[in-house]
Parts: sequence; structure tokens; C-alpha cells
Amino acid sequence: PQKRQHPQSGRDAPWRAHMFKYFPAILCILLLALPARAEQVVTRYLSVDLPEGWKVVMPPTESQAYSTAIFSNLAGNATVGFVAGPNGGTDAKTIAEMFARQFNASRAPTERNGQSTFLFTQQGSVHQAWVAVAGDAFLLTTLSGDRKEGLAFVRKFVQSRDFPDLLPR
Repeated sequence: PQKRQHPQSGRDAPWRAHMFKYFPAILCILLLALPARAEQVVTRYLSVDLPEGWKVVMPPTESQAYSTAIFSNLAGNATVGFVAGPNGGTDAKTIAEMFARQFNASRAPTERNGQSTFLFTQQGSVHQAWVAVAGDAFLLTTLSGDRKEGLAFVRKFVQSRDFPDLLPR
């Protein structure tokens, strides 16, 4: 068998060995160039494909059949919170009224698109809450700071495979 010579040097040394010497470095560069896969955060009721520019403020906690989680953009000017659990046969309006009292909302919740929503103030900041019921579950979604950005985050990156009607419309 004849040895293949390196095309430029003419040496008998196997030039493939040199190529494989640099292969790990080339592979690392190519992998770094790929877009990062979003972290997926999953609770019993919903999942979030956490995009670049957002972080988990309070990781999902599951306690007595209720799930809670809080997310914020890195700028800290938009925060989204979730509380989900069994509704015990209670409708969205009643659950929304209970949370509105708990958060000291200045007005009673209003119904829109089969969901209830209300505004409340905490620490001088206005928050918006949505309450929805689907099947035997409810979801309270709260938005604070830049509510438009928070709602865009929910609509684009939050899913509920089993309860899609829980998400704000």
C-alpha cells in the first residue's frame, strides 16, 4: 500500500492526523455558533420555553396540588407570575373576586373572552391579573411593570398542553 502524501508539503507523514488534531477546536467553534436552546420550565399546568432575555425569579413550586412560578425579563421591568391549581368547581369570576380582595384591587374584576381580569397596586406599581378556568383547573396570571411585554412573553413562550384555555387571551 502506498502512503498518501500531504498535498502541499510532499511529506510522507499522514496528513489526516493533522486534520484530526484540529477537529475538536473546529467542532467547539461550530457548536458555539449554533443558537442556544431555550430552557424549558415545566409545572403541572403549564410549560415555559424561557427565551433569551428572561429569567426564572421563583422556580416552579408544587404544594398541595397548586403550582406557582415567577419570571422576569433581565431588564427587570416586566414580571409575570402564575398560580394554578384545582378550581373545586368554582367559576373564574368567583376565583377572580377572591384574588381581587386578597390583592386589594380598587375595582371588581371584569369579564372578557370568558376570563376575568382586574388591576391592583403593590409597592406603588400597577399589576394586571387574569383568572381563567378550564376543566377542573384555574390559572391566575399576573403581569407587572411593562404589561405589554409581559403579555407578549405569555402569548409566545407559555403553553398549556392540557389546559390551553387557561392562558390570557
